[in-house]
Amino acid sequence: MTPVLMLLACAGQSTDTSTTATAVTVDVGGGDGPEVAILDTVTPGAPVAGVAEGPLDFPVGSPLGGYTGRCECFGDEGEVDKRDSAYIYKFNRSVGVQTRPRGQAVWLENGDQDLLLLKGDIIYSFDGLVEDLEERLTAATGIDMESKVVVATNHSHNAPANYAAGMTWFLGGDKYNEEVFQRLSTSLADLALEAWESRQAAAIGVGIAKDWDPSDAVYSDRRPENDELVFFDDIEAGAYKDPYLTVLRIDTADGAPMALLHAFGVHGTSLGGDNEMWSSDAPGAVELAVQEYFDTPVLVGHLQTGAGDASPRGSDGGYARLETVGAYAAEAIIDLWERTPTTTDPIRMESVTHAVDMDRDKIRITRNGTMDLHYAAYDPDEDFTPDEEIYAADGSIISPIDEFNTQYGGAFCGEDIPLIPGVSVGSASFPYNSCIEVETIAWVILGFFGLEEADLQLPLPESTRATVTAARIGPLPFSEVDGTETTDDLLLAFFPGEMTAMFTEQFRRRAAAELGMKHALPVGYAQDHEGYLLIPEDWLTGGYEIAINIWGPLSGEYLMEGVLDIGERWLLTDALEPADAGGVYQPVTYRNTGTLPTAAPDVTPDAGMVLDEIPEYMYTPVSADPALQPDAELPRVQGLAQLTWAGGDPGVDTPEVFVERLEDGDWVEVTTASGRPVNDTLHDVLLAHTPDPLYPWEDAQTHTWWAGWQVVGTYWERAGIPAGTYRLHAYGDTYGGTAETWPWDTEPYEVISDSFEVVPAELSLSLHGSSLSASLNAPAWGYRLIDTAGYSTGANPIEDGVVTFIAFDGTETVDSAVGTSSGGVTTFEVTVPGDAVEVVLTDVYGNIGTLELGSK
Repeated sequence: MTPVLMLLACAGQSTDTSTTATAVTVDVGGGDGPEVAILDTVTPGAPVAGVAEGPLDFPVGSPLGGYTGRCECFGDEGEVDKRDSAYIYKFNRSVGVQTRPRGQAVWLENGDQDLLLLKGDIIYSFDGLVEDLEERLTAATGIDMESKVVVATNHSHNAPANYAAGMTWFLGGDKYNEEVFQRLSTSLADLALEAWESRQAAAIGVGIAKDWDPSDAVYSDRRPENDELVFFDDIEAGAYKDPYLTVLRIDTADGAPMALLHAFGVHGTSLGGDNEMWSSDAPGAVELAVQEYFDTPVLVGHLQTGAGDASPRGSDGGYARLETVGAYAAEAIIDLWERTPTTTDPIRMESVTHAVDMDRDKIRITRNGTMDLHYAAYDPDEDFTPDEEIYAADGSIISPIDEFNTQYGGAFCGEDIPLIPGVSVGSASFPYNSCIEVETIAWVILGFFGLEEADLQLPLPESTRATVTAARIGPLPFSEVDGTETTDDLLLAFFPGEMTAMFTEQFRRRAAAELGMKHALPVGYAQDHEGYLLIPEDWLTGGYEIAINIWGPLSGEYLMEGVLDIGERWLLTDALEPADAGGVYQPVTYRNTGTLPTAAPDVTPDAGMVLDEIPEYMYTPVSADPALQPDAELPRVQGLAQLTWAGGDPGVDTPEVFVERLEDGDWVEVTTASGRPVNDTLHDVLLAHTPDPLYPWEDAQTHTWWAGWQVVGTYWERAGIPAGTYRLHAYGDTYGGTAETWPWDTEPYEVISDSFEVVPAELSLSLHGSSLSASLNAPAWGYRLIDTAGYSTGANPIEDGVVTFIAFDGTETVDSAVGTSSGGVTTFEVTVPGDAVEVVLTDVYGNIGTLELGSK
């Protein structure tokens, strides 16, 4: 609908907003809300940006989100032992760190408006978190941050999750924990303020690529149910994934890189539900790979687009598979970044956040007036029978829809066999036949998670409103799909759920057709969570995705129309929305939040002591024999530096373990090509925790921490980390014993391992006639990627080196042949001297292989 404003701008084009502000009155409710005076107009200004990144504060032991199978009510998938934790209720306990969840903050302003983009390595966003951050940052900065804070996520299924208060999502991440919520919100707020304090003049631009992963090396379509659906005339039936890669490039005004935000859709599910180690999964691995293309710490953040039906691919296995996804994606992302132009010219900025009313009777899709899809009025008669007519003769969806006859919503639709027979929404037609009434599910959740009957609110509060945000920034320079450069405004749309490929394509097309904004970037897993977002035609094909959804086939595109309405009513005008002055779009208020747990961590006076012997039971995430200290000499790739010590309770202690090297008599932290320290925030150092006794957590426990570092270089020279003297250095905290709730008072401790020498790896050689085969064999317990053409637990090709034949009398003959690689093995065609008794191969890093040829 069009607002009663005379300040309409030309859609999709930059606007001259130099006119004098004029007071106008607008219905902020879109037809059924209060009228308020609009006094402020959008004013362009030079772009300013500040950035910050850092680890998020979670306790080890908190449950990982994304896989309901991790709940003891559904089988305890991935349970490594019977340990207990103060931070779980029914889910398995996380046991350590493969990659520590990180957060990134990008603060944009133009002298008139502010927009804060926060991204966290977590399973999904939560409207209560957004609201809390708005309040924190408003108080800290004096800037009204309502409608100006975005919390997007990478959707890792291997990050702590029990920070969302909506009971619907307890099945995906366990019962809400106020301390976990506060720790997450504080972490993000701290990063936001660091970004705010670092603001400087900036240059901004956008790059777009299409069909950039044609071989599905990075991600692929995982939803076969809609392969026969032809919804867009120019997209053929078959497997379809969101084909776009978008880069938002932010530099300093003088051209130094500050931030690279890349957007494409890929699920964070490389590690399955049997993993209990923290990990940023495939999306995080892409960030870690891209950031190593820079020689300074440039912020790199992944934003999700159509990830709802996109699986990560990669090669190899285990943790190394994550690194391959990053390796396959990074070059294309950097190539697009390099082609992306930027500008320091004045831009206009505006963002609007609305909590969309999800009342069943208000859910309606009009597609810009071309249809009217809505639900038939709810019929409470237990004998109600729908007409079971879903499609008209022309294939269109019949409206009103009476098959979704539910008062409070339905879930677990789309399955051939109902999860709970006899409690469906009343239709016998697929995919409605397996939908379970939300009221039934709510009672199940109450029982699973020990809630009181008074805790049950129907409709479920989280199902009544869904938070969406839209922002317009521009004019900006664009690098288009065909390589040309244009100038236009960017429409950023933040959706509260798992957008599928058809959903994102539909939004881009509707934004172009209805708003005139052809450069629209939809970002999912942001601001809130409503499950999977599909267009109705796709929803009706069934499948797993429609099972995780409450308001049926219409909810996804209804939310899309809420975003389009924001665009038409506010972002296409010069009028600034007064941050919901009429109180129409406020988010949900949740019960049972705000009270911090009072169970204090264990006091651990022995924290910081290296153990004298390996405990009778200690969990480690690798199959190598555990050790207290590193061996005195460790070969590249094939060596594992270990350190085991007594540490603090995980309520206060998640130790940071750094790799250090002795240089000119001083110990210095080893850094990556981008200047970041090699530690357990990256994928280099593994960290694991074991309490004793394992349970119950209420009893006094000792806390053993273990760190392991496979002697592998970071990204560029994995098999060539410099030889020298190294050590592990851990920094931790122990409970001070005073505070009765979080934040707990702490005392620091340090642990330093014995030093060890990193020496060349041993290459494996074999000679067959004139063919010398060589490989660098990784150990069976290996967890790091060595080469994308090899195996983390097997043979890897080598970089070209020198082949030396040694005769019986010691004479050496050097062969400079160039090798060819296949299946993890490099083969050199050589001429073997008749008197050779030994062949030595040295690769470019000094790794050495020796093969005796026999006496002559």
